[in-house]
Amino acid sequence: MSEMSRLATAFEERSKEQAESTEKAVRSAFEKHESALLSALSESEKRTSDAIRAQSRSLLADALRSWMAVTIPIIASLALGLGAMVTMGWYITGQINEIASHNATLEQLKNEGGAIQLSRCGESRRLCARIDESAGVYGEDRTYRVLEGY
Repeated sequence: MSEMSRLATAFEERSKEQAESTEKAVRSAFEKHESALLSALSESEKRTSDAIRAQSRSLLADALRSWMAVTIPIIASLALGLGAMVTMGWYITGQINEIASHNATLEQLKNEGGAIQLSRCGESRRLCARIDESAGVYGEDRTYRVLEGY
């Protein structure tokens, strides 16, 4: 039995050695696998972060372009509207001044005979005017008369 005991002990020692050797091999394989996984995860995280940054820059550029597409026409419309208002203000001011000048001219003409009514008389359609008979006769040869409306 001693031989059996020795064989059993030897088997047990070889089994322990094999178990330790297998454990070391498995631990080494797990460490290599863990290292490879960590490296792959780190690389994946880096690619994901780069992709997110690139997408953010792209979205920022798109947002800026869309704001520019809206802002530029609005500013242009406001500038055109303001320009039109200023131009119309100058035009209207000029027209008001011209109307005032015409009104002054009309008042002067009215004071100087602008109320005289002229017509065409006779077969030859000559220019004629009404005479104010109550105003009297003037001139050395008494041929001048005051026109009606003056």
